[in-house]
Amino acid sequence: MSHKAIPFSAAIFDLDGTLLDSMWVWREVDRTFFEEIGLAEPEDYATSIQGMSFRETAEYTVRRFGLSRTAEEVMDGWFRATTEAYARRVVFKPGALAYLRALKRAGVKLAVATANRETLFEPPLRRYDAMELFDAVCTSAEVGDAAKDDGVLFLLAAQRLNVAPGDCVVFEDTLKGVQGARKAGMGVYAVRDGSSACHAREIAALSDGVIDDFGEMARFHPIPPNRRCVVFTAYCGGDIRRAYAPRPGDYVLCADGGWQHAQRAGVTPDLVIGDFDSSEQPGEGPVECYPAEKDDTDTMLCLKRGLALGYDDFLIVGGIGGRIDHTLGNLQAMRYAVDRAARIEMNDGESWATVVAGGTARVCADAIGGGPVKLSVFALDRACEGVNIRGTKWEIEDGAMTNGFPIGVSNEFAGEYAEISVRKGALLVTLCREHDGE
Repeated sequence: MSHKAIPFSAAIFDLDGTLLDSMWVWREVDRTFFEEIGLAEPEDYATSIQGMSFRETAEYTVRRFGLSRTAEEVMDGWFRATTEAYARRVVFKPGALAYLRALKRAGVKLAVATANRETLFEPPLRRYDAMELFDAVCTSAEVGDAAKDDGVLFLLAAQRLNVAPGDCVVFEDTLKGVQGARKAGMGVYAVRDGSSACHAREIAALSDGVIDDFGEMARFHPIPPNRRCVVFTAYCGGDIRRAYAPRPGDYVLCADGGWQHAQRAGVTPDLVIGDFDSSEQPGEGPVECYPAEKDDTDTMLCLKRGLALGYDDFLIVGGIGGRIDHTLGNLQAMRYAVDRAARIEMNDGESWATVVAGGTARVCADAIGGGPVKLSVFALDRACEGVNIRGTKWEIEDGAMTNGFPIGVSNEFAGEYAEISVRKGALLVTLCREHDGE
């Protein structure tokens, strides 16, 4: 799918300070480093190294302070000091992941152009399944470890994307990065970061726009509308017509024999994925076949494919009932998606489920059609804090739940909808239809 209103064919992103909120890591490293060498950190040190490659920074530091260490030894120390923080604590900047996914869904080619090293930046990107969004990854090490202001790194990214420089835009936070984008003949948007505040005026003068949050890119071009990725599973114990209400633009994946349920719903899949140990392959349409012995379930393969295509709104059709191990596996897959900043729900027409983590979900009483239902809330983590359950017979305000006691089971709606939120941890929210005689 292409989105003609977007005025560029490719977007090239710096990582540190642009996509990733990571500059605090380097401030911590600088502080520790200067304590180790017994010197006070000069006030101009942080600004003097802006835009330098990793090696240039190490060589500059060794030269300026007359260190007996080599540049390689300095770099090794910095890598060791930053590895844990990048792997576990570095996160995306506000709106960055959603913007990347929106561009991906619209068919814009995406690339990384960074002075950092893969061993550091790959873990946080993979933690969000974001590596698969990029069509190319370029590092300064590939162009002689030079600073970005010569534009060579951005030209390498354009070459790998097979897009003319004039059809590319660059997202950067440093003055040298912005200068390099202009030298490469590309458009450039600046992302404000405190570490570059001293060059804010020069950056703004050279940029097509300056943002604090990637959601602000709507000022410069229309953001492609969100579209839903629907995953039909091989088991659906309820009514497909209640489980799936089509929306315009739905992208439909089928996990293994889920294509048969899609067929009964009158839906043509965009892709069928699986090992086909529970059904035969469809006779037509695109199919990807995997071995039966694999780490991912067929449903997980579909979720990962949807994330790689830029989707962050998912519906799993079916997936509840049948074999308990499959049901639990699908619930864990939902948690996987939510941990990667996606919204997801599962519906088989008789039961419905979603996962809430660090936010609020509004749950409608008719999510699985009319009639009485039971609403249940379960803690997925050992301790969930700041739990609020409102609009129900039994409410909770700023409470706590654990995964060792089902205090939230079998609640009832007080009106047309309920609101469930949690400050820390993740909650599983389910609806189950009540049947006569129960």
